[in-house]
Amino acid sequence: MSKRLNSDDLQRVAAILTWALVTGLALYIVIGAGGRYRNIVPLAVAAAIVNLAAMWLAMADGRLSRAGRLIALWIQLLSALALGWLLPLSFMPIYTIIWIAIATGFYPLRTCGWLLAGLLLAWYLIMRLGWGQDDALMSAILFGTFHLFAMLTARNAAEAEAARDKVEVLNRELMATQHLLSEASRQGERTRIARDLHDLLGHHLTALSINLQIAERLTDGAGKSKVEECRALARLLLSDVREAVSTLRDENTLDLSRAITLLVENVPQLDISLQVEEGLGIDDVEVAETLLRCVQEAITNTLRHASAKHSWIRIWRQDGNVHLEVRDDGSVADDVAEGNGLAGMRERLAAIHGSLRLGRIDDALLLRVEIPLAG
Repeated sequence: MSKRLNSDDLQRVAAILTWALVTGLALYIVIGAGGRYRNIVPLAVAAAIVNLAAMWLAMADGRLSRAGRLIALWIQLLSALALGWLLPLSFMPIYTIIWIAIATGFYPLRTCGWLLAGLLLAWYLIMRLGWGQDDALMSAILFGTFHLFAMLTARNAAEAEAARDKVEVLNRELMATQHLLSEASRQGERTRIARDLHDLLGHHLTALSINLQIAERLTDGAGKSKVEECRALARLLLSDVREAVSTLRDENTLDLSRAITLLVENVPQLDISLQVEEGLGIDDVEVAETLLRCVQEAITNTLRHASAKHSWIRIWRQDGNVHLEVRDDGSVADDVAEGNGLAGMRERLAAIHGSLRLGRIDDALLLRVEIPLAG
């Protein structure tokens, strides 16, 4: 599935371009100046490389654990301040402007505010003690406004992205539920038509056939052959009605595959591979809805807790049961604490005599659902 470019992708691109411009300009100035900067250049290059690597790892959502990304984030900050101490150039605080924008993805806004205050103090000390700048306080305050703007802009972008993703999730869930309700309504209508055909038309045709049989015995001559023809037509029509009723009942299954496809299409930040057994027939609305909600909850848990990039969903029928299996390439703790989502899933399954089992594949969670189907 193709994914749209989200705010995280744009942030990575902007951060790398800004880093490249600032680093290139700083090295150009200090190399051109020569003199006392000649011995500093190797240290500055090393610090810049460490800063870039740490920045990349800190933004590696889904490819590194949160703890690893936090370590990278603080290494990025230390290397940025080291560059500021080594190179007394007025635009060096841009390194920490990048940092504070990334930090908003890890910490709440209040904590980011305290981090910003600490940054301003650090830059004041660097400018005053390291650079010997007389107006260090004014410069720190000026760059503090740029830091504040970057922090608030990144926070707003993240909140807007989260709100957009939430709307998309709700829209997918609504479309899947509407499809399932439509299928259930269609199933109910077909059942009603089949019942009416059987109970009304079928009984009347049976009564007509019996009456024609009696009339055939009481009729002589040319009229008897006509009664025989009418009785044969009545029997043929009754057979057609029974066949139509059987067809309506046999084809009275729900299109579960389409409902689940609507649910898993274009999930942000997650590629989903869906495999539903061809010709899988589910004629129980409660079973179909339970499977849909289990898939929904599994996707939600993957997005919230697993830091996964890919998920695989498989549904098939075997030995009179319908099976659901969901796995991903993320990582979860050894002891999975079951929250309200999994508890609700178990309650739904218990109501229809189904079962839920949790397992592991490498570090990822494996979810298995089994629901008995009526004969």
